[in-house]
Amino acid sequence: NKLFRLFIYISPPDMHRIALFYFFLGIILQLPDLAVRFYLIDLGIGVATLGVFQATLIIPWCLKPFYGFISDSVLIRGLRRKPYIIACNILCTVIWFIMAQCKTPVWAAQLLLFLASVMTCFSDVMYDSILVEIAKQEEGGNDHGKTQSGCWGARAVGALVAAGAGGLLLNVVSPQVIFLTEACIMGIVAVVAYLLIDEKPFAGPRNTICIQSKKLMRSLRNPKLWKPALFVFIFAATPSSYTAFFYFLVNELQFSGSFLGLLTCVRHGAMLVGTFLYSKYLRNTNYQKFFLILVLLSGFLGATPIILVTHVNARVGLPDSFFAVGDDLFLSVIGQIALMPCLVLAAKLCPQGIEASMYASFVSILNFAGIVSEYSGALCTYLMGVTKDDFTNLPYLILLCTLTSFSPLCVLSLLPKGNVHDLIAPSSEAVEEYLEEMVDVDLGEVLGEDPEDLSETVANV
Repeated sequence: NKLFRLFIYISPPDMHRIALFYFFLGIILQLPDLAVRFYLIDLGIGVATLGVFQATLIIPWCLKPFYGFISDSVLIRGLRRKPYIIACNILCTVIWFIMAQCKTPVWAAQLLLFLASVMTCFSDVMYDSILVEIAKQEEGGNDHGKTQSGCWGARAVGALVAAGAGGLLLNVVSPQVIFLTEACIMGIVAVVAYLLIDEKPFAGPRNTICIQSKKLMRSLRNPKLWKPALFVFIFAATPSSYTAFFYFLVNELQFSGSFLGLLTCVRHGAMLVGTFLYSKYLRNTNYQKFFLILVLLSGFLGATPIILVTHVNARVGLPDSFFAVGDDLFLSVIGQIALMPCLVLAAKLCPQGIEASMYASFVSILNFAGIVSEYSGALCTYLMGVTKDDFTNLPYLILLCTLTSFSPLCVLSLLPKGNVHDLIAPSSEAVEEYLEEMVDVDLGEVLGEDPEDLSETVANV
């Protein structure tokens, strides 16, 4: 209750309700995470196989534009968001109830988890579209990014609570009990959505999916959007060694479920700190300098697990648990700080009428990068012979993944040279110069407008 009241205090008034759903989303995504991993490990799934399956669960999150197309084009009783949120949460309730009550083989469990991922992602797209509509109403100046920061902060708080609860529960109950708890939470969210979401019937033109696709493709041709998106994809698509490292923590270091839950708490607490740091101090930072420092920091810190894997920390008297917590803390802060400017930029450039599709497309690029990262990491794990019982080559796997993480330095030029204000609010002279170049006329004379007011005229048109 105190955490939620704190969040309400620091959030802009217009986003309290949608922020509540982001809080629930953080719980929903995080609560069953460790339980699912241990459940699949108990069923005998291998290291590389688990890595591949974790990547497969991200696939629905790469189809976000498709869910956006459906929501923007197919209205239910005139509504574009609320009915889908309720339906997806009800279906997820059924899926998690089946997981809790039925003993399923590996393939059936994977199928159910995949379907739950689809439904959760669909509802997430609905939350994002409402968030974008609120974000586009932000005033200029220092307000850019406050909406996303507040909602992602709420999500981090929810994940933090769920991570602690999930780790502790795993020590005293079976994974199936946690699955049942997840089903109950999803049902509660469906009821809350019915009661709290006050969506008015959409009064704009109803476009078909074909028209929506054309609008989306025209928007994606904007170099201010696709160039940063390409950079972020390269930044996030480098191979990951986390699945192999997770097996090392469980099988080699014998970390308990409660301690792994503590690590997850630290991770999400650090994400909350990263959100606060970005919102408070970094929203106006130059993009290229911002990511230059982040790539270097994340690269060097990404190699620190080698110290734990080779037990160097034990030789100098540093406990494994203490080192693992510190490592997760710094990497999570950097990862969240890197994510925030990308989401702010995507929200501000979304054209009206296709908010869900546009924002979902940008986030899907990040999710697809996550799939590439997991699959390439699983391939490297297999080629290096790292298994659930043999971690001899794990230091070399981590080193290889670390070296590839420096590759974004070669494409920093894809990022804009300025900050978010330079992209969102260009000067009226810049707008006039660009449009005159396109039509080869003096638009100020044609429209009878003072050049200083030209950007407002174009926006109104």
